[in-house]
Amino acid sequence: MINIRIAVLLVLLSWGSSQAATVSLYPDSSTVNVGDLLSIDIIGSEFIELNSGLIDLGMDAGLQVHSVTINPYWDLADSGYAQSPAIWSDIQFDTLLNPPVSGDVTIGTVVFEALSPGHSVLSILNSSEFYSPFDTIVPDASDSQVSIAAVPLPPAALLFVFGLVWMFRLSGSGITRS
Repeated sequence: MINIRIAVLLVLLSWGSSQAATVSLYPDSSTVNVGDLLSIDIIGSEFIELNSGLIDLGMDAGLQVHSVTINPYWDLADSGYAQSPAIWSDIQFDTLLNPPVSGDVTIGTVVFEALSPGHSVLSILNSSEFYSPFDTIVPDASDSQVSIAAVPLPPAALLFVFGLVWMFRLSGSGITRS
């Protein structure tokens, strides 16, 4: 009977220590113009101990990775590479000298360039991996929505074009100024 009580107590204690960690992209929605750069932070939240990880990002064709910066807290870091136009792979971070991170942390920042108008979704892919010193962590992940607007023609350019059209019409009609 005592063994059953101890087993139940151990199960209850281990149940409460499970991690409810999340990895999210911030901001979770943005609107930019074609040609603009957009910074997205990779945020880890509610980690008990985060020691290292490898992040793969998925994106639509309207976005392209411009640069990746890893938080300098991590002793080892790699900004990854383009596995394909839709996947940025192997953003790596690791602590050797520093203790594991607890709580909330900005893992890094990814800067994207908006290439074409439309709606794009940035995703932390399931192939991403996160580790505590002794275990694999499977956090919840959230996406970021990006709306990319076409760049409007500036009013000054429209005025210039209308001025050129007016000059050509005058020159073709035979009107002369004295």
